[in-house]
Amino acid sequence: MDFEITVSPLAKSDIPSILEIEYDSQPEPWTEKAFLEEINRANSSLLVARLPAGEVVGAPCPEVAGYICFWSVAGEIQILNIAVRKTLRRRGIARKLIELAIRTGCEQNAGFVTLDVRKSNFAARKLYESLGFRERGERPNYYEVQKESAILMELDISCRP
Repeated sequence: MDFEITVSPLAKSDIPSILEIEYDSQPEPWTEKAFLEEINRANSSLLVARLPAGEVVGAPCPEVAGYICFWSVAGEIQILNIAVRKTLRRRGIARKLIELAIRTGCEQNAGFVTLDVRKSNFAARKLYESLGFRERGERPNYYEVQKESAILMELDISCRP
């Protein structure tokens, strides 16, 4: 990583930036309404990764680099959505966001962190596996538009300090 990432709660003023990332990243993107609902949901955390203004590796750098949405529910953390700008991928931004979700789970004495990932999203699956997530099942045709299965992944954090 060649720049400093800061993470903060999503503000309503961030929504245009995250919608841009969402629509560029997700085959079945969340709507503005969905993000607004998550901001107001008691058990939901929506965090934004920010970069300093300026350039990264000679390219203009937008302030909002990525985001994560997760729930704290029933003794576990459920990661619902995560995305990073295409031009800023493979720089540790998603890893930092996931590590913050894991840390939140540890602080809340959660037993597990869970997520669903497209079966064809090998880059994301590799990242999750590098963080200790293991495949726990498959949800056939979970994603409606492209009729693709989801892989359910889980990380046991019950033993972590």
